[in-house]
Amino acid sequence: MMALLRSRRMMILLVAVVTVALVATGAVGLFNAFFAQQAGDQREAGAPIPAPEMAALGDAPDDAEYTDLGQQCEQRECYRVVAVTHDEARDGEEAVEAVYQHLIDEGWGRILPEGAEGPDDAPLSDTYLTNGSVLVQGSTSPYTPGSTAGLVIAHMQDPLS
Repeated sequence: MMALLRSRRMMILLVAVVTVALVATGAVGLFNAFFAQQAGDQREAGAPIPAPEMAALGDAPDDAEYTDLGQQCEQRECYRVVAVTHDEARDGEEAVEAVYQHLIDEGWGRILPEGAEGPDDAPLSDTYLTNGSVLVQGSTSPYTPGSTAGLVIAHMQDPLS
């Protein structure tokens, strides 16, 4: 048996088998790591979080009506689009300001645009409103025929996320 192990052919065959085994094991490990990373990325991405429900806005102000235009999602973020219709003939800016004032009266807070030093530096319709968990952005352009303005509602997120 020792003579067989000392033969040059057997040593070459043994080195070849060990080398193939090492390469195959390394390749399997690389493939497993690669596919585990992809699965982890997909889990982190996950399904998008649904947009806030219309109930987050509460009741519409007097002389106004909200119409839910549905949820829309982009990558991991979903938001709800809402058309605002006023019984009175108002332009989009007046409609957004009326809704904003109603929400402020209900306890919502203003988020000023970048560069504004105080509430007087920005028109109400250029700001965002939040109740701490939901963010509302008004649009002075109507979203549907017959509507006066629009709103987009989304969950508040950390600016770094």
